[in-house]
Amino acid sequence: MPEAKGSEVDLLGPLVDGLAESVIVRDLGGRILLWNKASEALYGFARDAMLGRPFHECLEGTHPSALARLERHLLEQGHWEGEQKRRTTSGEARLIEVRWTLLRDPDGQPVSIIEYGRDITRLSDIEVESRLQAHRYRNLFQAMAASFWELDFSRVRKMLGQLVHAGVEDFRTYFEAHPEFIDAAIAETRVVDVNDKTVMLFGAGSREELIGGTVSPFWPPESRHIYAESLLASVNRLPALSRETRLSTLDGRMLDALFTVCWPSGHHGRGTVLVGVIDLSDRVAAEQEVRASELRYRNLFQAMSTALFQIDTTRQRQLFAQLAKRGVEDIAAHLESEPDLLTASLDAMSIGDVNEAAVRIMGAKDRRELIGQPVSRFWPPSSLPVIRRSLVSSFRQHVTFEQETVNYRLDGTEINTLFTVNASPELRARNMVLVGLTDITERVAAQKALRQLQSEFAHASRLSMLGELTASIAHEVNQPLAAIATNGAAGARWLSRPQPDLDEVRTIHANMVSDAKRAADIIARIRAMASNKAAERQRLSPNQVVEEAVRFLHHELMAHEVDLHLELMGGLPDIEADRVQLQQTIVNLALNAMQEMKRAHCPRPRLGLSTVADNGELRFAIEDSGPGIPPEHHDRLFQSFFTTKASGLGMGLSICRNIIEAHGGRIWAENLPSGGARFLFTLPFAR
Repeated sequence: MPEAKGSEVDLLGPLVDGLAESVIVRDLGGRILLWNKASEALYGFARDAMLGRPFHECLEGTHPSALARLERHLLEQGHWEGEQKRRTTSGEARLIEVRWTLLRDPDGQPVSIIEYGRDITRLSDIEVESRLQAHRYRNLFQAMAASFWELDFSRVRKMLGQLVHAGVEDFRTYFEAHPEFIDAAIAETRVVDVNDKTVMLFGAGSREELIGGTVSPFWPPESRHIYAESLLASVNRLPALSRETRLSTLDGRMLDALFTVCWPSGHHGRGTVLVGVIDLSDRVAAEQEVRASELRYRNLFQAMSTALFQIDTTRQRQLFAQLAKRGVEDIAAHLESEPDLLTASLDAMSIGDVNEAAVRIMGAKDRRELIGQPVSRFWPPSSLPVIRRSLVSSFRQHVTFEQETVNYRLDGTEINTLFTVNASPELRARNMVLVGLTDITERVAAQKALRQLQSEFAHASRLSMLGELTASIAHEVNQPLAAIATNGAAGARWLSRPQPDLDEVRTIHANMVSDAKRAADIIARIRAMASNKAAERQRLSPNQVVEEAVRFLHHELMAHEVDLHLELMGGLPDIEADRVQLQQTIVNLALNAMQEMKRAHCPRPRLGLSTVADNGELRFAIEDSGPGIPPEHHDRLFQSFFTTKASGLGMGLSICRNIIEAHGGRIWAENLPSGGARFLFTLPFAR
């Protein structure tokens, strides 16, 4: 009742004075508004002395839970009942059974609390234990996360009794033939009590909204056979029945639930049953999502153009577990020392399932030809290093592995494949991995043809470059030849003397041999540059390669009056490269720079070549004093057939990029702040 309306409390006083129970009304602040005669008799405090005083302080009420927590529960739930110890005016302790109810105004706002109390201090031990049991049951009934119902089954029991008197013996057949009986039984099943979880789960506003009503709104037609099952369980005097079913909430929402009805021992014949409902909606939704996910996976698995294999790794994991027990940590070294383990690991894996692409790519007639086959059947000896690396990856719990390799088809022919492994934790938990094989045979053949074409372009480029360097080559060859001629003439003069100086002749002869060898080396370099041999990598000194390339450029540098500066870092580690290809790259970049400076009419053309160790790799740079790279050309410099020269093919820089990237490096260009362009490339140092 509203606190502001004190007259209503005054009017209520005479009405509750005749009650045997203590009735106390207090406001939300705890001040006593009403105190009936039974309260005076119970606690010994006169009404006039108690009105307006703080409730809990006067009675010194205690409870195992803090009073503040009980007050919060009351405000949240609207009611609370239990036992409290109170003290009378004489100081005597009494055990009081109390029930609190929250009173609200017409707008639904809480305004006061009414308490009904009964002295249970002198109850018999049996009654006390009975009340404790009821109290425990009530607390359990309310506290459980599941929905609990107490249902009045007495009318349904009478209906079943009438069927017995009518001679019905096969209740299951009768229920199937008379579904209207099930509908009538549901309509006669009444709600005696529910817990708070039921109110929340089934969309009610309060317990009172459900208590006294029928259970018909909660049983959709599709689930009424489960109710029939509960009737059969009652007839057969089973202690309980549990079934998964679907129930309906008050707002019409369908609820997947575990429905349990029980008749505790000694409960048959009392007319009530206990029902528990556990919400399975999340679990059912998860199961449906799993089934849908598996269907999507199966459809995707079959639709993929990549050959997919589900590999059973149960026995392989057992092998790995044995290795772990033996303390093996470096699996790579262990596989090297025990090569038979590699074969055993392959034999321990078998194909569990495949998609249609796998059937087609592997040359099978249907999936059955592949399922159950050992993995070892599809791996040629040349590809065992790939398997070794994939096993190391698996042993180390890596999720993915990918590498190009070669596999056998069923008929024994070889195909080039991109081999991928997916070993996610979810797949590992099911003792399987997913292997994909993409047929790249045509791509590998195309790459081989492309490399051959690139090699031919590079050869043509070298021949073109040698044509441009003809004057420089002639000058370089002419030097040792001229030296040989000069030394030969000098030797003849020394021998023509009356007293030949044989020591001088020997020195001249040694110089002639040295010059002849130098000429032969020059010719050999030119022949190597002009040849179209396959790339041959070897350990090289990077500075020596640069110096040899500069010799090719000697005549061009003189002809264009280019000032050359070399800054070669000493003590650089060796690189592993093809000498001719690397020299071709350096010469090509230098010629391009000199030609650009000539075309731009640079007054003082300058060329700088440098080598340096940078982050564990060689970095080569060539700088010029030309006009620089136009911004619109920057992104296209290394594209095939792009050129700014009137008679250029546009292949020089493209070939340079292919050579550097084939050696594991990268090449790029940039403009210098002071003007001019800088081309750079990196190469890894030899191991």
